[in-house]
Amino acid sequence: MAWLKIPSFKRRPAPGLPAHADEAVMGFEPLAERALIAETLLASAARLMTGRRELELVRGVCEAMCEVSGHIRLAWTWFGDENTETIRPQAYAGSASDYAARLTIQRNLLTEWGPAFRTLGGDQPQDFHISRWSLFGPWREVAQAHGVRSVMAVPLKSSFSGMGGLFVIYADQPDYFRDVGESLFMAIGELFSSVLTASAERAALEQAANHDALTGVLNRHALPILERRMVRRSLFDPQSYVLLIDVDHFKAINDTLGHARGDEVLRGIALTLRNTLRRDDSVMRWGGEEFLVCLPNTRREDALVVAEKLRLAVAGMGGSQAITVSIGISEVLADRALSATIEIADQALLQAKSSGRNCVIYRV
Repeated sequence: MAWLKIPSFKRRPAPGLPAHADEAVMGFEPLAERALIAETLLASAARLMTGRRELELVRGVCEAMCEVSGHIRLAWTWFGDENTETIRPQAYAGSASDYAARLTIQRNLLTEWGPAFRTLGGDQPQDFHISRWSLFGPWREVAQAHGVRSVMAVPLKSSFSGMGGLFVIYADQPDYFRDVGESLFMAIGELFSSVLTASAERAALEQAANHDALTGVLNRHALPILERRMVRRSLFDPQSYVLLIDVDHFKAINDTLGHARGDEVLRGIALTLRNTLRRDDSVMRWGGEEFLVCLPNTRREDALVVAEKLRLAVAGMGGSQAITVSIGISEVLADRALSATIEIADQALLQAKSSGRNCVIYRV
């Protein structure tokens, strides 16, 4: 990544010493370190206007900071639900990146006293000492392999409801953050907070654009995404199927019980479909009382079984009025667009309707 090239103190490694040990031997100059990192922060902030994706920007700032510092071995960020039970670094940089790539912090009695969960819980950031005798196993590893002696977690605050995060830095000096100044890293945390909040807000807007407001399942705007997942470029690609589902006698439900009851039925059916399907399957509200189900990597006999399971699941929803659905199925062929496959599933659905409803029809 072509980030700023700030002149730094390049030292020749002492014979027989790893790079991190040599840096420590050559001495630690807190004021010079603070000035270099501050310059990096200011130069990196200008990159906010370049249109980079948010995590790429955060990773770039971390990379520039680690490159210019003689003592920061790792910097990583995490952003998500404040009540999470598991934290895994999302963007990271530094000579100890291999450690971050494997790191998982699971909430337990030990880690709740560590910097990550304490900071998430609202404690003020503080300098934690690390050694080869630390109680936390990953700390022993990073101390041994990378010469890390201290770590600090800075909170990333968000105006987005329920969201928060962490900016975590590892250094090779025992009192690094106290000596360089914790406020400097708090300032970087403020920058990251703004960037990652914007990312969460954009993701929420994309979610709203691609999901049906009434039922919570996908809407037609998400069709290009599904088409990329379902496409078959050759006969050797796995089979995939689409199901078009229509609620039987839905107009009568609206006319006799009211539109509020009709909306309740649609929400209930959407939930039933999602709960019955596999994790990789997709449900879309196709329009009105119709739903489209996409079954990637599915054989024909399995697709028929899934369709029957969905029909029975809807019929078993209960309530004062019996609810049934008719289902048309078609296979996604290598030489056929998804839209054409959906059209054939629609023809199968019409046949199911004319055959008495509450049944499944397959058409090639």
